[in-house]
Amino acid sequence: MLVERIMTSPVETLHINDTIHEAMNLMSRLSIRHIPIVDDNNRLAGIISDKDVNLALPSITNKNADLSLDLELNKIMRQQVTTCHPLDFVEEIAKDFYHYAIGAIPVMRGTEIVGIVTQKDMLNTFLELTGIKEPGSIIEIDIKDRMGVIFDIGKVFKDLNIKIVSISIYPNADKKDHKIIVLRIDAMNPLIAIEKLKESGFNVLDPSEMS
Repeated sequence: MLVERIMTSPVETLHINDTIHEAMNLMSRLSIRHIPIVDDNNRLAGIISDKDVNLALPSITNKNADLSLDLELNKIMRQQVTTCHPLDFVEEIAKDFYHYAIGAIPVMRGTEIVGIVTQKDMLNTFLELTGIKEPGSIIEIDIKDRMGVIFDIGKVFKDLNIKIVSISIYPNADKKDHKIIVLRIDAMNPLIAIEKLKESGFNVLDPSEMS
C-alpha cells in the first residue's frame, strides 16, 4: 500500500516565527497532535507535537506564563525530521515509526509538503489490512513454509463458497521453517471451515492451546 493512499492531505503547517499560542489553537481547533513547521520559502524546517508544546509550557505558578505562550516555534521545534514520499510503501515507513519512536511523518514531493502520516493513520491501515473492521471470524493455521500453500488453503474456502477477507502471515517462533497464517473469513461460524481444513491436512490452531 502506498503512502498517498493513507496520508492526510492537504496538511496544516505553521511558520517558524509563529508562536506556541498559535500552535495550541490550531491543535485544539483541528484535533491534531503534530504540525510541520515551514520557513520563509515554505520549505520544511521542523515539526512540533503536542508533547513539545506541553514541555515548553511553564508551571501555572510561573508569573511569566503569558510570555512563554509567545515563544516562537523555532525555539521548540525538532529540526531533524524523518520524511517520506507519496509513492513510498506504508510497510517501509512503519519501520521508521518503530525504530525512531515518532508520532508523525511529513510526506514530501521534492521540497513541497503534500501530506502527513500519523500513528493513528498507521493503526487504521493495520485494521484495514487485517479486515478487523468487517464482521467475520478468525482462523489461525500452522503450516510448513512451502510453495503453493496459499493456493491450497484458498481452494478449501472456494469449495465452501466462503470469502477470505484478509490473510496475514508471520513466522512461528516455536517451529523452524514454519509460519502461522491468520485468516479472517466472511463467516460468523468458522466450524465448518475449520473441519474442512483439518480434513485437508492443515494444522488449525486452537486459541486455548496457544495461551
